[in-house]
Amino acid sequence: MTIRLSRLVFQNAGTKLLAFAIACVTWYLLTGERRERISERSYRIPLSIVNIPPRTIIVSPLPDAVDVRVRGSFTVLRQLEPSKLEAVIDLLGASQGEKRYPLAPEDINVPRGVEVIAISPPEVRLSLDAVAEKTLPIVPEITGTPAPGSHIEEVVAEPRSGRVQGPARTLARTVSLHTEPVSVDGREGSFSTTATLASQPAGVRVREGQLVTVRVRIRPASPTPTPKPRPTRKARP
Repeated sequence: MTIRLSRLVFQNAGTKLLAFAIACVTWYLLTGERRERISERSYRIPLSIVNIPPRTIIVSPLPDAVDVRVRGSFTVLRQLEPSKLEAVIDLLGASQGEKRYPLAPEDINVPRGVEVIAISPPEVRLSLDAVAEKTLPIVPEITGTPAPGSHIEEVVAEPRSGRVQGPARTLARTVSLHTEPVSVDGREGSFSTTATLASQPAGVRVREGQLVTVRVRIRPASPTPTPKPRPTRKARP
C-alpha cells in the first residue's frame, strides 16, 4: 500500500511540480493585488452623446466635460490613460422634448479593476427638437448718415432671401435674416458692397445666402422750395 502511494505521489512529478508552481504564482499575483495600496484619483473627461435620433437636434447647452473620481490599485491607476476615458449618454429611442439623463458608473468606460465612485454633475438635462428648414427675407443692416444734402432712396440685398436649417421652435420665431452692419456714413453717391449674414441663434445654420451684395442708392436731397412772399394789399382810401 505504501509503495502504491509513493508511486502515485512521484508519478509525473515534473508535470505536478509545474502545476504547483503555476498555482503558486497565480495565488501570489491575486493576493498581491489585494495587498497593494488602494488609491483614488479624479479626472475631467469628455462627454459624448451617441445615437441621436434622425432629424433631431440638441437645443439645450451641454457641459464640455464631467468630473469623475475613481478607485483602484496604485499600479492600475498609474497605468490608466485619462485621454481614453469618456462619459457616454445614449439617446437611442429618445423622443423630442426635455429630459434628465442620470450618469451612472456604467456610463464611464473605465478599465477592469477600476471603480467609479463619484460623477459630477450626476445628471445632464437634454432638450431635443425637430430639425426644420425655412426661407427668410434678408434685411440689410444700415448704420451711419449720408453726407449733408444726400439721402438714402433704396437699399436692396441680393439675394433677397436665404435658407436656414435649425430647431423647429427657434425657426418658428424667426421672421428675417439681418446682415452685418453696412455703413453709409458720409456717403454722397450710390454704392454696393459685400456683406455676410449676422450670427444666428444657437443651432441655426445658413444653407443658402450667407454672402450678400448690398446695393445702396443715395440721391441728392431735393432743395426745399423757398416760400414766395404773399402780396400785400393796398388799403383803400
